Amino acid sequence: MTYCLNPDCQKPRNPDSAKICRNCGATLWLKDRYRAIAAIGQGGFGRTFSAVDEDKPSKPRCVIKQFLPVAQTPRNLKKAADLFEKEAIRLEELGHHPQIPELFAYFRQDGQQYLIQEFIYGTTLADLLTQGAFAEVQVREVLFSLLPVLEFIHGHKVIHRDIKPGNIISMANALGSMALPPPGKLDWTTLQQALATEAAQGFRNVISPSYRFHELLSFSLSQLPRDFAIALQTHCQQLAAQFVRYPALPLAQRQYLVADANRLVFELRQVSEAKMGQAAIGRLGLVDFGAAKSVKGLEPMQTGTTIGSPEYVAPEQARGKAVFASDLYSLGVTCIHLMTKLSPYDLFDPHENFWIWRRYLTYPVSDKLGYVLDKLLEPALPRRYQSAMEVLQDLEGAVAVGSPVESFANVSRIAVSPPVPPSSLSIQSPAVVSPGSTPLISPMPPSFQITPRPRLISPGLAPALEADPTMLNAPPESKSRRKVLPSWHCVHTFEAMGRIYAIALSPTEPILAAAIGNTIKLWDLDTLQPLRTLTGHLDIIPALVISPDGNLLISGSADKAITLWEIATGRRLANLPLHADTVLALAVSPMEKLLASSSFYDPITLWDMALGHKRHGLLGHTARIDALAFSPDGTLLASGSGDRTIKLWNTDTGAEIRTLTGHAHQISSLAFSADGNTLASASWDGTVKLWNVRNRRQGRMLEASGRVNGVAWSADGKKLAIASDSLQIWTPTSSKTNPVLLGHTDAVTAVIFGRDDHTLISASGDRTIKLWHWE
Repeated sequence: MTYCLNPDCQKPRNPDSAKICRNCGATLWLKDRYRAIAAIGQGGFGRTFSAVDEDKPSKPRCVIKQFLPVAQTPRNLKKAADLFEKEAIRLEELGHHPQIPELFAYFRQDGQQYLIQEFIYGTTLADLLTQGAFAEVQVREVLFSLLPVLEFIHGHKVIHRDIKPGNIISMANALGSMALPPPGKLDWTTLQQALATEAAQGFRNVISPSYRFHELLSFSLSQLPRDFAIALQTHCQQLAAQFVRYPALPLAQRQYLVADANRLVFELRQVSEAKMGQAAIGRLGLVDFGAAKSVKGLEPMQTGTTIGSPEYVAPEQARGKAVFASDLYSLGVTCIHLMTKLSPYDLFDPHENFWIWRRYLTYPVSDKLGYVLDKLLEPALPRRYQSAMEVLQDLEGAVAVGSPVESFANVSRIAVSPPVPPSSLSIQSPAVVSPGSTPLISPMPPSFQITPRPRLISPGLAPALEADPTMLNAPPESKSRRKVLPSWHCVHTFEAMGRIYAIALSPTEPILAAAIGNTIKLWDLDTLQPLRTLTGHLDIIPALVISPDGNLLISGSADKAITLWEIATGRRLANLPLHADTVLALAVSPMEKLLASSSFYDPITLWDMALGHKRHGLLGHTARIDALAFSPDGTLLASGSGDRTIKLWNTDTGAEIRTLTGHAHQISSLAFSADGNTLASASWDGTVKLWNVRNRRQGRMLEASGRVNGVAWSADGKKLAIASDSLQIWTPTSSKTNPVLLGHTDAVTAVIFGRDDHTLISASGDRTIKLWHWE
């Protein structure tokens, strides 16, 4: 059937082959390619149609949105036109996310406005709710799937303003045209095809499971056999055999896949026991950005038009002052509606000003999830969650508390890694990495959680390791001999209340700075006491540096601002508006003349700190730039990008000197040795490479366990500290076994040496910063 788009047509249904409506004579195809086939929705400002793109051989489905006010008044016409423009702009900005419909086109035809966007296959949560109230495990799926999407759109300074079950789609076929195998059947050919697709796309790490391989594997195991103990062994052995030998991937990626497969099997077992017969939700898509609002600059909130569905809007949004946290409130209301099947109006007691949703639950809810929902539903804005990442941190923390780590270790121990070359890590323990693992900053931001990774250590050895964390690094000698030898010891642990995105150490004073969420905390390393907390950023802070004289702290945030702080007083001195997106990396030249900063797609900016103006904009990378480093003499700047290249720049002229290639994934960290002759590069491909700065050639390489997040040289240039799934010290000139420092319970995200070579500081996804001494 072909559907006529003329709003006055009384008989809009036409044959498939028709191009002119047989009833009213209107043109049926838009732009001579988009053919509407059915009406699927109508609102106050327009209609939505399912359609076919006849211009493509595969005839893919798409969505036509026709903006048409119900009441044809001049005010409504203008508002419809505004909504049309705004939704088109929002979709163009955000539509490259796999959980947001992509914008294909927008135009006018026959006096009407049209928007063409991707068709998302699936069922809205409002429709799924007709099958019964949601259990806790399903609500967790909703939160884990949608929170990263909200983090992404908020990172682009967009507030959705209409989060509700009808605008959330459970994707019935998130794998596109790939055929799904029957539940409970492992189709290894299909799995390998999906795996090859993932490899070609680069194995990005994201918060929610959104890759074809992970989805396919989850679907294949969604109906587990009753005799699960035997099936678990069989599945894990099959997965290990398949992926350890997969020839197209490096060792680190093969280990990821084995660990991911084991984790999925284990979690599905727990989910199957907790679901009480409820169906899985799957990946969710967020639609209808017609009410979305772009937040420009940092101006105070102005009272505006109330937009959104009244049952779900936050109090401040009802007053026309929507903020990012307003979307989180609406998500919380959506969750309690899904759990009770009652209108949100019935779940709030206006006389007591109190939510009463617990009285109407169909299934019980844990105290931990209840706490998260209560904080999402907090009417007072300061007491509510301020970012999607904060919610994820609390959710993942709650999950970690209830997870039997011993069982995790037992499951992952089934996967056997290939023999490790002597030059590699002394301990090869494929970490149990969640598909939900995330980088320090994500375009969605970028900030991304990593689930706890148990080490492959036998239970009998664990108590001994707790008593002596250096036990695995020591040679096979007697205990008395080993205690005499110097080694790294953790002498203090700083606890953080949120995710730690970056750390910096003053070169002149014993002061440590850490970016935690959208705040910066300073500690005195002599007294081990906190000094002060710096506030002012509106979003997470991926980058942090301290000037060589120790006077200035410089922070770069997802709010696009670079802020200069006076360390002695904590006073904010200035904001530098140098980028149009999240600031990902910062570096200060040794002579304090230049500040280098980078973002997703903007040029690298070289800012003259003495004169207060931009000196150069460095163009050349084709993807996000996460790593910057100045050479010790300040004449070179090295930059590392998601395009898998490292570029060397002349800081005087801004000219590109050389491009270094060799990494198979994103460059995450760069560091020059003290003499400036060697550049160390860390990558998510699981390797650290050393480059000769003079001849621009690659030297030695170390293969780590999992992606490498950071690298730092000691002052004498003899040792490298490596932050990955573990914390490792590498001496490139030595063939001795590289010590691994145990203590963190999650991936190590950043590492720096102290002013001497006997102090080391590491930050981790476990929300701790550890101070290590060599003694």
